[in-house]
Amino acid sequence: MESTGQHSDSLVVLTALDVEYEAVRAHLVDPRPQLHQSGTLFEVGRLDGTPWRVALAELGDGNQGAAVLTERAIAMFRPRAVAFVGVAGALKGDIELGDVVVATHVYAYHGGKDEDGAFHSRPRVWPVRQELDQLARFARRSGSWTGLLPERPPGASRPAVHLKPVAAGEVVLNSADSPLRRQLRRNYQDAAAIEMEGAGVAQAAHLNAALPALIVRGISDRADGEKYDADAEGWQSRAARNAAAFAFSVLRELPPGGDPAPPGPGALMGPVPGRFPDEPSAPAPAPPSHPDAGTTPDDSGPAAHRRLLRWARRLSDDLDLVDSPARTAAPAPRRSSAADSTCGAPSRTG
Repeated sequence: MESTGQHSDSLVVLTALDVEYEAVRAHLVDPRPQLHQSGTLFEVGRLDGTPWRVALAELGDGNQGAAVLTERAIAMFRPRAVAFVGVAGALKGDIELGDVVVATHVYAYHGGKDEDGAFHSRPRVWPVRQELDQLARFARRSGSWTGLLPERPPGASRPAVHLKPVAAGEVVLNSADSPLRRQLRRNYQDAAAIEMEGAGVAQAAHLNAALPALIVRGISDRADGEKYDADAEGWQSRAARNAAAFAFSVLRELPPGGDPAPPGPGALMGPVPGRFPDEPSAPAPAPPSHPDAGTTPDDSGPAAHRRLLRWARRLSDDLDLVDSPARTAAPAPRRSSAADSTCGAPSRTG
């Protein structure tokens, strides 16, 4: 099916924490604030060397808020893709602090049924779009993404990149052995990292015609009871910078396209909105008029309605001339001259 939308030159990148926001903002050229009418503050800048304009916002933690504000950002900017960039806790022993985890799919792990003393998991899962998955794998193979990193400390190794599932819930996990940790091991054994916003972002993107969504997390702790020690050592800022560098290495390679979804049946077609709210909107093309319609310039309101009625009456008259039984029946006897003299006049009595 041919798309009727317009190409977008915008991307939306979202974060939960200030340290994540600053890591992303460092990649933008000339970011300027732009306020949504409901209060969300975005900064909009350019991604140097690309056609992309990037709208950045800090949402706070939690999947519910992330879903609402991702929906708001998508409606406001109509982006080509949306990304969430931040930090996470590792769930696997072979993932080091500072490594990057790119979600191949996101588990909303809190869904389930508690019955007879047992919890039966009912997760929701959102896979990443193929184009983003392939671009992420290419960036990992090439290793060129590290060129976007600030200078590494002496002796520091290059961060590894893992394309693995990510678990997103509403709990900060900081225990190596807890009911939640055991639940994750039992039901989400392949999850490599745990965080609190990816499921909301992924759901909002999915509900917007499966908009591409990229979830990139830098590992700042191991979710094992030593989170605050790792935070004190500065791993949050280092992990956030690593995640931002890798995310932008992927987004830089994203090809233009990805038209917004065409409206569904019965949707009203209006003016196409500008790429960003502060840009003028392009007027919608006027619908072609019927050749039998008049030349009245007013194409809406009562004049258009009257013209449509005239055209409908003419069509109805034409059909009557073709299909009326009177054209095939025997001609009626001619009236008397007296009747002819009063033909068409209303009869009077009294």
